[in-house]
Amino acid sequence: MNTRFISILSMPRNGTNYLCDLIGQFQEIDSFYEIFHDRSSYLNHELLSKNIIGHINNLYKLQIENSSDPKLIGFIAQNPALFLDIISSYSTNKYINFKVFPNHLSQDNLRDIIIKNNRIQKIVVKRNLLDVYFSVQFARLTQRWDRKDTSGLKVDFNPNNFLQWFSFHHEYYDFIERELKANNQKAIALDYEKIHSLNNNQEKFAFMFDFLRSAGLVLDRENLLHQSPEQLNQNVRQKQDKRVNRLEKVSNPRILLKTLEQHQLESLLV
Repeated sequence: MNTRFISILSMPRNGTNYLCDLIGQFQEIDSFYEIFHDRSSYLNHELLSKNIIGHINNLYKLQIENSSDPKLIGFIAQNPALFLDIISSYSTNKYINFKVFPNHLSQDNLRDIIIKNNRIQKIVVKRNLLDVYFSVQFARLTQRWDRKDTSGLKVDFNPNNFLQWFSFHHEYYDFIERELKANNQKAIALDYEKIHSLNNNQEKFAFMFDFLRSAGLVLDRENLLHQSPEQLNQNVRQKQDKRVNRLEKVSNPRILLKTLEQHQLESLLV
């Protein structure tokens, strides 16, 4: 069966908004965000969102007002597979991209609707876990989850909090890997650090073009000719923390070092 969807399987603060922005620059792809979020369905496409909500209202008499309406969130939670079908029926592009985080779907729904689905190309995105953890802490500190330069901030490292978070992070990825193997499905891995080792958005766009084509997606090379540096910089968000030295992100680096040594996690500093 032909690929219709691209699903980014990841955790918050793994740079997936940036990836969705970048993927959305391909002319063959409608790129959405957290469509299964429990507070709002982030379709990020005004006309499609209006048409989808209108369809659900007409068919199910729900009187949904917008993508944050609890009636829509409840409908999606009860009918996640149907919601994907509705999105597919209104998108005129070849592919539809979206992302899934823990708690967006139950494990059963994640397995049955996403992992087992042959029409979905699964992309597992991973990033250095210390950077992810610090990004979460900075977002909570500033109450800004998007488009905020955090390069000058530091957090107080809490070992117990980090280790609990670290364990949850691994359990989610382990579940995905087990279910992919058990259901004879494949996902392609995408390394956040690899993308951001490139010099600019044009190089990253070209990298994603080759990456998606290697996964079997049919993309026209005209994509590479139509995206100017100015367009990409305008439409794709920037990296929020530009520091390389991870010890600079905490106010108590000795405690961080001791915790990583005790749990054989020193490689996270590399």
